[in-house]
Amino acid sequence: MTAAERVRRRSMLASMVLALVWFAGCEIETTAPAVESRVVVHAVLNSTSNQQTILVEQTLRSTSVGVNGTVPYDPITDARVVLYGPREDSTVAVGVPARPGAYLVQTITITDGSAGTAPPNVLRLRPGERYRLRVESSLGLVTGETVIPGGGPVDAVRRTFNLDHDTLRLDLTRVRNAAGYVLRHESRINVYERYKTRLDAALLRPLASQDDDEWAFSFAHGTVLPGLPQTFTVIALDSNYLRYYEAGFDPFGDDTRGNTLLGGVGLFGSAAPLMSKTLDLTADIDTPIEGSWVADRASQTLPFTLTLYASPVFPGEQPFDQRISVSGRGRISAGPLLEVFGRTVGNSLSFDLIDPTETGMTSFATGLLSSGTLVLTDRRTGERVTYRKP
Repeated sequence: MTAAERVRRRSMLASMVLALVWFAGCEIETTAPAVESRVVVHAVLNSTSNQQTILVEQTLRSTSVGVNGTVPYDPITDARVVLYGPREDSTVAVGVPARPGAYLVQTITITDGSAGTAPPNVLRLRPGERYRLRVESSLGLVTGETVIPGGGPVDAVRRTFNLDHDTLRLDLTRVRNAAGYVLRHESRINVYERYKTRLDAALLRPLASQDDDEWAFSFAHGTVLPGLPQTFTVIALDSNYLRYYEAGFDPFGDDTRGNTLLGGVGLFGSAAPLMSKTLDLTADIDTPIEGSWVADRASQTLPFTLTLYASPVFPGEQPFDQRISVSGRGRISAGPLLEVFGRTVGNSLSFDLIDPTETGMTSFATGLLSSGTLVLTDRRTGERVTYRKP
């Protein structure tokens, strides 16, 4: 199994946890030895979903290469896949014809401690209780167990968040059976993840210095930019999931660590999303460049309106040249909403103006801030526009 194949498998697994594209981690440079085919299973029970996916395939020799360099995939389509609940209940997974090797189980989640009701062949998921997986195929029998973490309702409320004053908190009092957490910070151009075994309630707090790592999302400090929407996600993990991903090794080539299955390789784990919310980031308007600006005329390439922020700690001043990062949004007259990224050196400015609906930079401008006016010049066309605060 090549490194590319391993990364592809992990990416497929991660997509089952939330309807998101997840980073699969760094590639492993070593190549797994050629071995006899074995069953590979990837399954993560998600207590907030009503459909669980189990991927069943077999290992490939490290020399396997697809057509035109594509990664080969050898699914097992004749497996019998069963999920067992803690109360003598079970459900047989149904194969997906359009996706060979994928098996689906319909579920409902019961959180009030009652017996609950469910239609035929729909499994009840109860956070805090143990579930078993059994996969039978011509290559043998694979089994696994997981205890589903509990976390309460998912915090998904969008809000405006002032980076200079506000603190992002998460209620952890209802979390049970979590061995750890995965944290994800996502902007339009960057995605970062970290695995943690311990989590404090304060996830993002104001006035945090660059070397302060006492808050959970400190790993994303340099990309938390005011004036732009960004998404913060926290998911509680069972011990199987945490061990499988945190260790950073290859379960296809090493059965001694990370592999959570008997009779095969891969993962049967569970996860409970706790938070997945978009924050419309702002900051105090306390420097001359910050605030709303309106152009004196319409332009084809430069924004007609601008809203800019320059938080002193996000992403932070540079100690030697004292430049302040500027970020925000602008809108071309009767045109798209642009993302603005810039720097100031004294009264001089430079801006990247990016259309998020397109690929690449749409414009680069330099400017001068003086006497309550902002003058920007498009470096491609030479067009100059003057802005004033309303």
